[in-house]
Amino acid sequence: MSWWDRWVWDRTRDREALTLEQLLLDESRPTAAGEPVTVESALRLSTVWGCVRLLADSVSTLPLHVYRGDDRDPIPAPPLLQRPSADFPELADWLWAVMASLLLRGNAWGLITDRSGAGLLPAQVDLIHPDRVAVTTNGDGRRVIRVNGEEVNPTDLWHLKAFTWPGQVEGLSPIRYAAEAMGLGIAAEKYGAKFFGDAAIPSGVLTSDQRIGQPEADQLKARWKQAHKNKRDIAVLGSGARFAPVSIAPNEAQFVEAQKFNVSTICRIYGVPPEAMGGETAGHEAYSSPEMRSTDLLLWSVRPWLYRVERGVSRLLPSTQRARFNAGGMVRATLLDRYRAHELGIKAGWLLRSEVRELEDRPPIAGIDDQDPPTGVVA
Repeated sequence: MSWWDRWVWDRTRDREALTLEQLLLDESRPTAAGEPVTVESALRLSTVWGCVRLLADSVSTLPLHVYRGDDRDPIPAPPLLQRPSADFPELADWLWAVMASLLLRGNAWGLITDRSGAGLLPAQVDLIHPDRVAVTTNGDGRRVIRVNGEEVNPTDLWHLKAFTWPGQVEGLSPIRYAAEAMGLGIAAEKYGAKFFGDAAIPSGVLTSDQRIGQPEADQLKARWKQAHKNKRDIAVLGSGARFAPVSIAPNEAQFVEAQKFNVSTICRIYGVPPEAMGGETAGHEAYSSPEMRSTDLLLWSVRPWLYRVERGVSRLLPSTQRARFNAGGMVRATLLDRYRAHELGIKAGWLLRSEVRELEDRPPIAGIDDQDPPTGVVA
């Protein structure tokens, strides 16, 4: 076993032995930047909030259908997808909460509160805050799952993990493993807010060749402020007085560069293009079209999350059924290219018009493949 494997195993074993209170206390410790990182503090960082919002919105707003076996036509939505939980009666809200749990904690937990059908399949899954779930191993090696301190039967729980690791029930938490990067971002934002809010650095300095005592200095300052506050009038100075504006030193302005770097760092953690979060576009991406960037976002950032959620929802369905998102809605910007591709497929004979309607998430039309195409349209 390598040193890396031993290090990860020790952290995993120690974490499983921690109680919920000890775990929360451990994560509230300051990072090297002096800022503790929790779910709440991480979400106050605009880049983390933006990445979570982008990925959760992208997944939760896509149509989710259920198919039986290899059938191409979806079946009516089961009760689970009509009203997934009491707290989230809308499927889109339920999926958003699932994604937020995965992106922040690496785990989504749900308590099965209702079952239906002959097989007593889950009909309602109430989501649980990941911090309220603790997974431990007792003396005989049996894993015990507790919710709010009470042991729960695993058959009554639904668990979906994002960042898996061998020998570990729970997924790796991005908030925990990227705490230093997020702590640096929080510290940089606080520094910028204090820098511009505290007015600790004066806007300028009044000097004179003559000796000035404290009373004269206060009087000169008061007269300057009274004459020029909120005004851009011409300043008149006498008695050898001079006004020198104070500029920001280069080392004090570096927090702007630090924020830009932090945006790219957090985007790498979540696999989101930095330009989607207002960061800088690097390399050849600067010359790509919005359509290509949208396709790249779907392919490299969103698609893995669609696959994870599809697998998790499919486990709640009968073994002969599967859930699948229709991701075509994410590339509506390439509408003309898609329609041209459909036309080529129909003309070549390997794509039916009924299949095109399914790909475009449109209701089926009986006998459309046997109908003559409109004038000027290929068959």
